[in-house]
Amino acid sequence: MDELFEEKKPKQHTRSKQVGHLYRKLFLLVFSIALVAQALLFVDKGLEDYYNTLNESFKVILTVDVPAESTVLEQWGETLNQKQDITSVRLLSPEDALTVVRQKNPQLVDSLLLMGKNQMPAYFEITLSVPALNNIRPFVDNLNAEYEDLTPHYNEQQARLLFYVGFASKLIRILGALALLGFIAFMFLVEAFPYEQGHALGGLLSGILAGVLSAGVLGVLIYPLGHLADVFAYFTTWHRQVLLLVFSGLMGWTFSKWQKF
Repeated sequence: MDELFEEKKPKQHTRSKQVGHLYRKLFLLVFSIALVAQALLFVDKGLEDYYNTLNESFKVILTVDVPAESTVLEQWGETLNQKQDITSVRLLSPEDALTVVRQKNPQLVDSLLLMGKNQMPAYFEITLSVPALNNIRPFVDNLNAEYEDLTPHYNEQQARLLFYVGFASKLIRILGALALLGFIAFMFLVEAFPYEQGHALGGLLSGILAGVLSAGVLGVLIYPLGHLADVFAYFTTWHRQVLLLVFSGLMGWTFSKWQKF
């Protein structure tokens, strides 16, 4: 009886050692996945904010070359607003235009007044749809041919940059969604297969710890940029971090059953 007991002790020790190696490998695997996810979320948040900034600042300006009555200007505005690739139209009178320029660049307005130019032309401020941004030159040329009394002003490079940033933002989200579906399918297949070795609570805890550590690494990297709370809100959001933490825990829980590493 003593001999049997002595033979089992090395086996239990070996099993404990294997479990320890399992948790270490599991932790490193989930931690690596969480770091890739942090990078993906970082790029997605940055592209989203950059796209919104570009979208708010980019406008096509159509200045009125000849004096026109308000009814004519309103009619032009209605016809512009009916076009499919124009999402919004805003008419600014000379007084409104001068006020807008004064808010953005008061020194320019003062210089114009010193030169005796106390009035600016009326103009239309239009916003284009995403497909029109990729073909902005022919689109604006058609507008110029249709409205001979309006002169277009726009930044073609900014329009193309806005289009490509928007496309990149959507591409990142599509790829991220496909990767997430792949992980969900993997977890479903593991859960559906009857492994002899079931789940382990240590795997769940290892996954959660890996998710927390990935957030800590992100915090360490962005800390030199300034106050951590403000910088953290600029690069990511709390609900994204919570979702990543839940995802890391589920991956650790699944890997503890899979045990193929």
